[in-house]
Amino acid sequence: MCASTPNTAPNRIEVAAGILTDGDGRILIAQRKYPDHHCGKWEFPGGKLKRDETVGQALQRELEEELGIRVYRAEPWVTVHHDYSDRPITLNVLRVLSYDGVPEGREGQALQWLQPPDLQEVEFLEGNRSIVRSLQLPSQYLITDAQRFGRERILSRLDTLLERGGLIQVREKSMPHPELREFVGEVLAKSRGRRAKVLLNASVDTVIDLDVDGIHLTSSRLRTCDRRPLSNRYWVAASCHSEAEIMMAKRINADFVVAGPVSRTVSHPGTVPLGWRRFAALCAKADLPVYALGGMRPKDLQQAQRVGGQGIAMIGALWGNGNI
Repeated sequence: MCASTPNTAPNRIEVAAGILTDGDGRILIAQRKYPDHHCGKWEFPGGKLKRDETVGQALQRELEEELGIRVYRAEPWVTVHHDYSDRPITLNVLRVLSYDGVPEGREGQALQWLQPPDLQEVEFLEGNRSIVRSLQLPSQYLITDAQRFGRERILSRLDTLLERGGLIQVREKSMPHPELREFVGEVLAKSRGRRAKVLLNASVDTVIDLDVDGIHLTSSRLRTCDRRPLSNRYWVAASCHSEAEIMMAKRINADFVVAGPVSRTVSHPGTVPLGWRRFAALCAKADLPVYALGGMRPKDLQQAQRVGGQGIAMIGALWGNGNI
């Protein structure tokens, strides 16, 4: 992926990048070397697509050239669009599921294996930062709705659901505060042992008071923010329905967003859905992880990731009929 001369062509450059993990869950990163103008910064290994080459073919070729490994199986992870000062690029990121060989820096580049949380301490190329964020996040965002489905059903199902993804939004806007405090405490008790993250759809003061992992901003709350509402100790997410709101989320340095509704929902039957094409367009503008919301079921996960999303956010499919 290193090139000594910046590519100043006006056309967007397509890049394939790979996420390789070892048996301990560590992730491989590579360092740009001199004389590249980004030398010293880190990235995920990969390189530019050649003419008539698919993303998968490019990844196989680049990782064999750079690392000396043969990739057998890889699946889409996220797609990142980033405009550098000298070139716009699209990073097509794949998670490598099966490969042969021991990775080594065949082009003289330094390599590191790091646990996902440790990636945040590394100086990455700007276009790789949202990939780092995405690696901290699961593919499913669980959203509670105790008013519709009942506290007991939600709490009883969390043990199973947390095995599939450790990111929960407690969204209980009409729940009285004493009951909310108790409910959040029960959710935290089930999540903390599994290293799941709990975000609260509430005010900043309530988030701090209840000691959760972060805040989920409604689109109306997002529009009142002129900066990140909490420190980097907390996760900050936002609901977005338009490109303008995506830009607001980027401006306050949100960690991820939820965009929707992508499909028609029972809860909002009169709302016109975005559809997958508009969802993909929002992902292209975001440069941060985006979850698809609205009528989502587990079968929609691959479609969401195929068009550039981090994954799917679900409410009814989680708690409604139990067939997930």
